[in-house]
Amino acid sequence: MALSQAWPRVLVIVLDWNGADDTLACLESLQGVDYPAFDTLVIDNGSRRSVAPRVRVAFPAVTCIELPVNRGYAGGNNVGLRRALEMQYDFAYVLNNDTVVDPGTLRAAVAAARPDDVAAVGGKVLTFADPTRLWMTYGRIDYRQSLVQLAGWGERDAGQYDEPRDVEWVPGCALLLSCRALAEVGLFDEEFFAYHEDVDWCTSARERGWRIRYAPDAVVRHRGNRTLGGPSYVSPRKYLSARSSVLFARKHATALQRLKLGFSILVTLPFVFARRLATGEGRGVWLKVRGWIDGLRHREPPYEALGLR
Repeated sequence: MALSQAWPRVLVIVLDWNGADDTLACLESLQGVDYPAFDTLVIDNGSRRSVAPRVRVAFPAVTCIELPVNRGYAGGNNVGLRRALEMQYDFAYVLNNDTVVDPGTLRAAVAAARPDDVAAVGGKVLTFADPTRLWMTYGRIDYRQSLVQLAGWGERDAGQYDEPRDVEWVPGCALLLSCRALAEVGLFDEEFFAYHEDVDWCTSARERGWRIRYAPDAVVRHRGNRTLGGPSYVSPRKYLSARSSVLFARKHATALQRLKLGFSILVTLPFVFARRLATGEGRGVWLKVRGWIDGLRHREPPYEALGLR
């Protein structure tokens, strides 16, 4: 059935953790979306001061859920994904609170997701400060030190990513998920807590025969790195991404791919440490090392020490 003949129902999920102003700006952008069949759910993920009271005043049509503790990107968004399944939505749109969406974004994403075998759709993510520059578009898994390669990262948007295509994974900052696929693949793996859970979910879906689709007309602008220490190299982000890369490899990689990841880490680590030590950011490297070790040992993050709870 053509998209113009029937509008699939979409639940937009916006997760907030100590980012009230960004969340309100995101919700304001959703007011201009031209898709007629979506509802919005804001989940306050254990913030020091819940965003829910401000949302209820400014956007009374938006539903709010308040969690008592930070459950991470995976656990927090899973609350919304369960709701999408329980209320029989056709799609769930996971949207970072530090994004703003173009009016036609949701319409373009849903159109790209209409083939029955598409599990997830991602779009063109532009930097908020300079919308002529890309944040990223889609990614591939290369099993080098950072696990993944980001297509378009920091590039000027000159139309080089304007073709729709099947890809390995799309970023979780603006991710449309088919509820049919969710029912089969499952929710985000909460062991990841934060980082690479989008890569993990897309990989799990592809392993089951689903397609992951990039839709360049689904445009969002992303402030980026607002929650975990901003652009600083010394931040919980370094620990979490390192830990999650190891968890991903343990879950999905072949023996050769695990060897490639481990070799890449060992070879590049001294150079990364020397570079960051010279800039006074050596602690960020130690955070990565601890993350890799905790991933190998399947240990939970030190939430309090990292300021996550």
